[in-house]
Amino acid sequence: MKRLIVLAAGLVFMFSAAVFAVDGPSQPSVKAGSKPPKETRVSIIGIVKEISDTTISVERTVRGETEVMEFALEKPVEKINVGDKVKINYLKRDGKNVATRVSPFVVKKIIKKTSPLKETRPTSPEASPPSK
Repeated sequence: MKRLIVLAAGLVFMFSAAVFAVDGPSQPSVKAGSKPPKETRVSIIGIVKEISDTTISVERTVRGETEVMEFALEKPVEKINVGDKVKINYLKRDGKNVATRVSPFVVKKIIKKTSPLKETRPTSPEASPPSK
């Protein structure tokens, strides 16, 4: 009888320890020498609506809906004017979009080379279709 009670108490202890192990800490621990979480890098293509030395506004269309996005500039951009189509690489930092690179977007034309069609001639008179 003592063995059964000790066995039952041991099983209860093992299962309760497993519950605490699965729960784990609620906040991830950050070590003093560790790196901060990686920033999200994203790029978009759109048309410049407004530009200044510190900000740029771009209008883009996604799935039929048009939206205007604003970006903080790390450095002033040159040779970009209102109405130009641009590609912007940006990071999301502290809830703001920070443009790291602004470049003009040029559509590349794809030219397909077509080869001339080869004539297929029957090699023997038996292979040619009968004439009517």
